[in-house]
Amino acid sequence: MKTPTPAYKSLKSALANVSAILRRVPLTENSSNLHHLKVQSYIFLAHAALEQYLEDLALSILDASMHAFNTKKQMNACVVSLIVFETVAQFDENTPRKKIRADVVKDLSAFVNIARAHHSSKIAANNGIKLADQKALFLPVGFDPEEIDSVTANALDTFGIKRGGIAHRVKIKTQETKSSALADTQSILLGLKSFDEEACRVVKEKSMV
Repeated sequence: MKTPTPAYKSLKSALANVSAILRRVPLTENSSNLHHLKVQSYIFLAHAALEQYLEDLALSILDASMHAFNTKKQMNACVVSLIVFETVAQFDENTPRKKIRADVVKDLSAFVNIARAHHSSKIAANNGIKLADQKALFLPVGFDPEEIDSVTANALDTFGIKRGGIAHRVKIKTQETKSSALADTQSILLGLKSFDEEACRVVKEKSMV
């Protein structure tokens, strides 16, 4: 993996594409219901693009790391984290997961691949970009988004809350404008370069464990 990752390139393209909905909307004010709806639609669509990026990046780390593990027996932070999180899940009685047989635990390769399958399912079931969602996606593959870039991690969290407010609000009016919505997404896009770089580092750096 190298930065910018395919996931990052896709996100950049997606945000550019969805910004087309803001054409003819004034920068700093919404003078009609249509303007409000266009800004809300942009936030909704941009949220979907950001969510897709996070999921794609987590899956890219997982796939690249597992390929190196299965073909070369190389372990990195992702593989180590998968082992740790799967072990904890196996001991957690509240986790709805089939318990692994003792003979499987003795086979590290089988155990890691089971862990990979479980996290792949979690990535597929993700539904958000809030801090809790970010941690659920990335901690098991080797890094904490909040530690890598707390500003970007919290900006995503705020944007996720903003999207939730739009999705559950009947009223059309919102304080968001074209200018504020675009500024938010562009700032997040720039900040996500740090996530991209960390993802590549995790994949390339071999674990000493």
